[in-house]
Amino acid sequence: MTFFSPFAFLFLITIPAIILLYILKQRNQDYTVSSLFLWEEVLKDLEANAPWQKLRRNLLMILQVIAMLFLIFALARPFLNTEGSKAGSAIIIIDNSFSMQASDVKPNRFEAAKKEAAAYVSSLKPGTLITLISAGERAIIEENLRSDKEGIINKINSLKVSNYASNFEDTASTILSVASQQSGAEVVLFGDNEIKIPGVDMKFSKISQTGSNYALTLFTHTRTKNGITALSRAANFSSAAVDLPISLYADSKVFDAKKITVSAGETVNVYWSEIPSDTQLLECRIDLPDCLQADNKALSPVNPDMTAKALLVTQKNIFLEKVLSLKNNIELVKTTPQEVTESGGEKLLKGYSLYIFDGVMPDKLPTDGNILIFSPVPNRYFSLGEEIEHPELFKTKHQLFKYVDDYGFTIGKAKKLSIPKWAEPVLDSSLGTLIFTGTLENRKITVFGFDLHSTDLPLRPAYPILMTNVIEHLVPESLKNIEAVYPGQEIDFNLNPKSEQARVITPSGRIVPIAPPFPAQIFDETEEIGHFVLEQAFGGEKSYHSFTVNPPAEKESNLLAGEKPNPIDGKAPANAAKKPVSGMNLQWLMLCIAIIILLIEWWVYSNGV
Repeated sequence: MTFFSPFAFLFLITIPAIILLYILKQRNQDYTVSSLFLWEEVLKDLEANAPWQKLRRNLLMILQVIAMLFLIFALARPFLNTEGSKAGSAIIIIDNSFSMQASDVKPNRFEAAKKEAAAYVSSLKPGTLITLISAGERAIIEENLRSDKEGIINKINSLKVSNYASNFEDTASTILSVASQQSGAEVVLFGDNEIKIPGVDMKFSKISQTGSNYALTLFTHTRTKNGITALSRAANFSSAAVDLPISLYADSKVFDAKKITVSAGETVNVYWSEIPSDTQLLECRIDLPDCLQADNKALSPVNPDMTAKALLVTQKNIFLEKVLSLKNNIELVKTTPQEVTESGGEKLLKGYSLYIFDGVMPDKLPTDGNILIFSPVPNRYFSLGEEIEHPELFKTKHQLFKYVDDYGFTIGKAKKLSIPKWAEPVLDSSLGTLIFTGTLENRKITVFGFDLHSTDLPLRPAYPILMTNVIEHLVPESLKNIEAVYPGQEIDFNLNPKSEQARVITPSGRIVPIAPPFPAQIFDETEEIGHFVLEQAFGGEKSYHSFTVNPPAEKESNLLAGEKPNPIDGKAPANAAKKPVSGMNLQWLMLCIAIIILLIEWWVYSNGV
């Protein structure tokens, strides 16, 4: 046991003072009374003639001395040390990911985790430096090295559960970074999934039980000649087979209902056909209560089927013609450089969503569509450097090269590109920039500094992936069919070049402006689950594109996954998780005992015991 205010023991001097009050002779005055029968107890005190009385057993005095002792112990702030409570600092991690909404622990896992974390903070010895981390989509340090336990508890109580999927890598990285700066700190995780981090001795307070859960892990649709066909995937995350009632709603009205049998731990695909083609919003529901109701529903918006017109200006490029002809929702029109550059050719550069210039550029670029340029010629929009040969390519993390792993293609000749202020590099080499992209006057422009015929890129697997990324980057968002994202995903909207204003309307009705200024800012407020609408205004008209945020069911809905830890190093843990064990603050216990003793002393005095 440790006393954190030992100077309080100076108050022990009050114990002799209490005893002294009981042995001092009382000075009495004489009074004439009719009888001494009722004064027998008083007469006993009058028998002594000495100035000091003999100390006799007195229950009131004993109770008062004991009460004073407990009060002094309380002022000394006693703390009972146990294993693990000697650390001078503590790192507390609370999981606030989507699965913590499960109600198998009442009222739900997250509230139970906060309660346990607050109790743990209360049990820490005074002066302990506490770091508080919330872990969801990413780990956030809520408090750092704070010794005010009441402030930490208030912060814990203010935390909210999220709709995000757990990010074990980011959480582990943050914990490892903080723990390395606080040598000897006790690290405790409160959640439903254990994380094993090499080099960190972390204790785990498991907040979960084996509750059954059913979830929709996928919901999508496609248009057919007979209307709309939808696909939903139902999963049974429980230990027994179950008959799941599942229903489909079209624009908030019941369209169909089915009952499917799903084995334990399995998923079943459910198809819905001949849905009216004018439907705007589809909703699928599992109509059976479970521990996590939020993942029993999924949405899929049905946007108008639009076709983009693309103009390809080239002498002849079979590689471009082939890849563009394979793209759905793109109507390709081809023309030659001569037709564009001759008198009156500028009339051709109107009415397209995408313009592709191969080895040629008009004096004035079109204003009503985005632009893709290959092997540019000198122009007034950006500068060209000298011609380079066989440059060594550098890997890039730019979005246009996502999913591209093969950088083995070679470029025979290319023009070194000077990047204008409105653009950013996409692909660099040992001799200069080869590809850049940017936004100029609300138009997206991507420039390749080489001719496709001067490279073996079209013969490589990277070519269709790269061109798909580029076209989806340049074609308006509604044509990309991005209609569903998960909570926390960012959306880089590709607005119509004519847009004068753009905003997003959230499921709760909140309006989030994203433009102007242009280019539009990335939309990252996707934590809320439900139906979103992108609204664009141009020329007195408005256009709308719907998208939805559905629960991260595929990653978070298996509530039984917490039975197995998630080792970051890829190895299964050898030992069972350590439970957090701390000391006990005895101050309030001492105060309660002292109050109880004083109440007993008052009762004894009142009843003359």
